[in-house]
Amino acid sequence: MTLKRVLKATGVVAATVVLSLATATGAHADGGDVYTDDGDPGGKLSFKSNGDIVTVCDEQADGWSAVGYVINPNGSTRYGIRARQNGNCNQRTAADGGRFNLSEGTRYEFRICLDHNGAGPGDDRYCDIASWKA
Repeated sequence: MTLKRVLKATGVVAATVVLSLATATGAHADGGDVYTDDGDPGGKLSFKSNGDIVTVCDEQADGWSAVGYVINPNGSTRYGIRARQNGNCNQRTAADGGRFNLSEGTRYEFRICLDHNGAGPGDDRYCDIASWKA
């Protein structure tokens, strides 16, 4: 084999490896962070699709709680999580079973808000929403 053919074959193999790695890691790469819309975000919701890990954190000592919601594709609330007091976080995962085990490949909405008095979702403020696949 000539040097030119060896280099060409090596390039094709390298491109194939890079493409397959990018495709494989992309399969479980959905998720991220979303923050409340107040001026200095007081709440954060994080989602990792591998394990359906949903974490809600209260980011400020301001008397408000961070509340997160996982919303089904039909718009109904699947479940909620509350974190109270600065620096505290609460988490749910697929390992908790039932409603916490999200259907693979299904796109859910994840909503984070601040709540001052715990009266329920009707008085949530500074909400933001993201959409990710489980």
